[in-house]
Amino acid sequence: MKAAAKHVMALLAIFLLLTAFKTRQQANEWIYEREKKGIKVFTKKSKWGHFRDSKATMVVSTSVADMEKMLTDFDNYSNWIPRCKAARVVARLSDNEFITHMTFNSPWPVADRDCVMRIKVTRDAKGVVTITQTSEPKYLKESEGVVRIQQMTGLWKLIPVANGTEVINEYSTNPGGNIPDWLTNTQSVEAPMETFESLKEHVTVKK
Repeated sequence: MKAAAKHVMALLAIFLLLTAFKTRQQANEWIYEREKKGIKVFTKKSKWGHFRDSKATMVVSTSVADMEKMLTDFDNYSNWIPRCKAARVVARLSDNEFITHMTFNSPWPVADRDCVMRIKVTRDAKGVVTITQTSEPKYLKESEGVVRIQQMTGLWKLIPVANGTEVINEYSTNPGGNIPDWLTNTQSVEAPMETFESLKEHVTVKK
């Protein structure tokens, strides 16, 4: 009887370990949220608190080179990124690496946010362009009345396809300050959708 009980307990322990592993694995997978006008948005749990990471994808009939040019034209960001009040290059570290500063409007009563990011552009043999973003919060002095985003990572991936470019954007951020998690997580779907809609429209108008 004791041997049988030990066997059952061992099986139960294995089952619990497999369930926990599957739960952790699922937490690291992108979950489909919404699709609109060919734009797909996904989210997953972030490593920062209870926030959600975001991922958006779409295909545009624009070359990779033109998309790269647009995404590295930081002075023009405020014209198409929702709630972006200003953006500029702070330092050019090389032809493919920059330090940028962006300021965002926030709805009352939430304070405006800003972020300082290191941008690095890489290209592979297949013509894929990857633009990585890493927060550098200490690079610039903080402005009074504006909350500096301390934690943020992201990337843009531009993949050449038969009819143009597949555009992929992923980002993870902790906006800091007193913002309810539910509000931030609502924006984890709305913000990338709005950004991609605006980018798609901007590309069409520019063409």
